[in-house]
Amino acid sequence: MSPAQIEDHPHHTLPDADFQALASGGGSPQVVAKLRRAEHSRRLIMLRALFDASRDVAPIGEAWAALERAEKQDAFAVATILMHPQVGAWLSYTLRRHEGGATSTAPDDHDFLQLNAVAIAASAATGQAYRATVPLRDGRALIPQFGMAVFADCPQWDVAEAGTEDGHLWLRHGDQLVDVPPGAGDRNDWWPLRRLTVGDDVRLTVWLDDLDPMRDLADPVPPRRLSPTDFQRWANLLDGAWAILVADHRPLAEAIAAGVTSLAPLPAGSGWGTRSASTGDAFGAIMCSPPPDAVTLAVSLAHEFTHIKLGGLMHLHTLTEGPGQPCLHAPWRDDPRPAGGLLQGIYAFMAIADFWRRQPSRRDDLITDFEYAYAHAQTAEALTIALRDGNLTERGRAFAEGIGEAMRDWPDDVDPRARAMARLVADAHRAGWRARHCHPRPEDVIALTRALADGDSGPIAIGPSEVRPDPEMRQWSAARLGLARRWLLAPERHAEARTEDWGARLTVADLALFAGEHDKAAAAFRDEITEDPESVDAWTGLGLALGDPALLRRPELVIAVHRASEFNHSPLAVAGLVGAHLPA
Repeated sequence: MSPAQIEDHPHHTLPDADFQALASGGGSPQVVAKLRRAEHSRRLIMLRALFDASRDVAPIGEAWAALERAEKQDAFAVATILMHPQVGAWLSYTLRRHEGGATSTAPDDHDFLQLNAVAIAASAATGQAYRATVPLRDGRALIPQFGMAVFADCPQWDVAEAGTEDGHLWLRHGDQLVDVPPGAGDRNDWWPLRRLTVGDDVRLTVWLDDLDPMRDLADPVPPRRLSPTDFQRWANLLDGAWAILVADHRPLAEAIAAGVTSLAPLPAGSGWGTRSASTGDAFGAIMCSPPPDAVTLAVSLAHEFTHIKLGGLMHLHTLTEGPGQPCLHAPWRDDPRPAGGLLQGIYAFMAIADFWRRQPSRRDDLITDFEYAYAHAQTAEALTIALRDGNLTERGRAFAEGIGEAMRDWPDDVDPRARAMARLVADAHRAGWRARHCHPRPEDVIALTRALADGDSGPIAIGPSEVRPDPEMRQWSAARLGLARRWLLAPERHAEARTEDWGARLTVADLALFAGEHDKAAAAFRDEITEDPESVDAWTGLGLALGDPALLRRPELVIAVHRASEFNHSPLAVAGLVGAHLPA
């Protein structure tokens, strides 16, 4: 791992056949291995960048030398340490913070000193002797792939001495010694990083990471040690999810086994559904909140693995260009997305749709049909947006078109009830997104308000609205999606949704809308607008109940004109006027 080795590393390319395989949603274990090799090269480059940046911050030259010695002993073992997903997240965070892209109260040298812990791990894995100073965060020191030492009565930021010989680890802070023989289990002063292996002929082995500060998306987080009961629950869920993937999605399972090495449990959140995430900085890692069942975890694995593949591909090919402003509608997100984020979502939701279309239960399960129809519609709509407005490079357009080509022959044999519910939720999200993030031109609002007051039906040339992100990143769409699922799963219990946390924002009008009682829903939504003219959900609900083109296509304009008229006109009169002037 000398500077010459890094500088002479060959340039990575991906053959067209592999590129097309990824674009179609596939990618064999061999293709995933090529992405992984490219990620290893990227890690080495980032490691050199960190070493160069450290010269005036922290003395880590001995760690670099220790890594070189370990690599000469066993290059594969050192590569495994460096390719640990959270090592990549730490490298990115440290360089980002050094360049002013992240803030922390930690001393300037604290993040750089983690290289000593990486060198300790590499030395232990290769049987080399090494001693170093490692950083403490709230009395805890993380040795990648080994575990976390815990010291009592420490300042928030401190250091400890650490060493290894013949694979035996020890760490010392003051008069406290943490002695860690190989294979040491849970103790008060030592938490090993635990692994799970599931499957028989196709096996998946992952670190179940509840320790590493860099296991989340961006900034460091404290450990959340799983109890034995929670750990076993994750083991059971992963075993069940893996059985589903191997039985019904075997090529995907084989690729996941080659590419996923870490599963980080996220804390359970409020609202409907399981949260999952991944990041290009931590190739091979998936974050996931506790799922209700194995099927949900299987979907999350498929979803996030697709993000991992595209993250690796984006490190090899530039797929989008331009400033990357968040201004595009993603049917699965409540906030505007930049072009790269939209493409990531398209690829991931293609994987979700593909999962549901292959599920055997889709032959007789209404909710599975809904999930397929909904994810398919989301992906198709977003793909149209990306090809039209996504600032795609030539390579990016080829990738997007490959997705479209792969989906073109997918079946359309969806139960009409599931299809109608999927369309209702998609229309609700699109209208709600526009009403919250799109701002009409002031001259359009003035002209339409005058026409409304004067009864003038002359032509008005309406221009596009400006998209502005919500700085608070508020979430607003989950309740109606949850109501759709509830109606399909247990229609006799749909009214109970309003009493549950995720459905607290639902109204009587929403219940009527999703029950298909459109006249009742429209009357109730009009009453809601009378009571609160700024209620976005009431406006979009009214548009959904009536199928009104203006309220569905340009709700932001209808709301703005209604507001400018000082609420002196009925919502339907305003919508009718706006609709009359919308371009075809």
